[in-house]
Amino acid sequence: MIHSTDSFPGRTVNNNGKNHLYFGGTAYLGLPTLPGFCDILISNILKYGTGYAASRKANVRLSIYEEAETIMAGLIGSEAALSVSSGFLAGQLTLQSFSEEEYTFFHAPGTHPALIHPGGRPYATHGQLLQDVRDFAGSHPDKTPVVLCDSVTPEQNLYENHWYEQLPAEQTIFIADDSHGLGIMGNKGEGVYKRLEQIPFKELVVCGSMSKGFGIQAGAIFSSGAVIRRLWDNPVFAGASPASPAMLATFRDALPVYDIQRKKLQDNLKDFERYISGTDIFNGIKGHPAYSYKEESLTRYLLDKGIITTAFPYPDARSSLVQRIVISAYHTREDISKLCSAVRHFIN
Repeated sequence: MIHSTDSFPGRTVNNNGKNHLYFGGTAYLGLPTLPGFCDILISNILKYGTGYAASRKANVRLSIYEEAETIMAGLIGSEAALSVSSGFLAGQLTLQSFSEEEYTFFHAPGTHPALIHPGGRPYATHGQLLQDVRDFAGSHPDKTPVVLCDSVTPEQNLYENHWYEQLPAEQTIFIADDSHGLGIMGNKGEGVYKRLEQIPFKELVVCGSMSKGFGIQAGAIFSSGAVIRRLWDNPVFAGASPASPAMLATFRDALPVYDIQRKKLQDNLKDFERYISGTDIFNGIKGHPAYSYKEESLTRYLLDKGIITTAFPYPDARSSLVQRIVISAYHTREDISKLCSAVRHFIN
């Protein structure tokens, strides 16, 4: 069911003239309408303008880009970072960096369209993927397998499922989209990079959106200095407009706000999980605010109770229905209590 609204969906969303609690979307830290965060962004827009209609490689260069990228790399744990205008571009630009004939691409189950290579091999199971990559690496010494995956999807979870440890690491390039982990997972929102770098991959790249966890319209790529320099030299990067400098300055200035909102989110998750303890209706990842479920009747039941959740086919109209309850830092303890009471009534 489509819900049209002309007001921003935050803690609540207006649907047909009635306010509903909103437990969907991906604004996990509740930043888009948070007054303190908006004040930081507005201040930076007044300083840097609304956007930057030029190439990063032009002869006039704003220092905020490199400053913010240095902070990003330090937080995530990579040697270097590169910002772009979106998470989707981050994935596509990364693929451009490994486009020569020497690379062969393997897509893990649930890989996001941002990391789909047209010549790649899709897999339904990790077991078959691992076997084929091992066989390929053993029989093609002149080629490099590139394994592509998401960090957080219903099909896979790099935070708890360590299937990647069984890859022939020193022969493999590993690329992960961590859009739903950046800013959320880890003690400081560092995401999955530090976990993955413990594996001696031939090359490691983590990319993704900065909007879901960090609240800025931008994408970013994290890797070695050599990979980031190769991306910087790519014509696609030179020809694409960069992320707004005001957004990157906001990332730099809002680091304390991220910590506060992450703590609020963690408290909300503890409340939610305490309330639903003993039920088996949801699938989730420890510490992550999205809880998937299969019962379409639950979506309708919650709507009748004044609660809207995520429910739509993704990534296209032919895909299966994605249904999730998403807890955010927007929510109050009363919101969580109302949601959980409705869920328990549904179950019973």
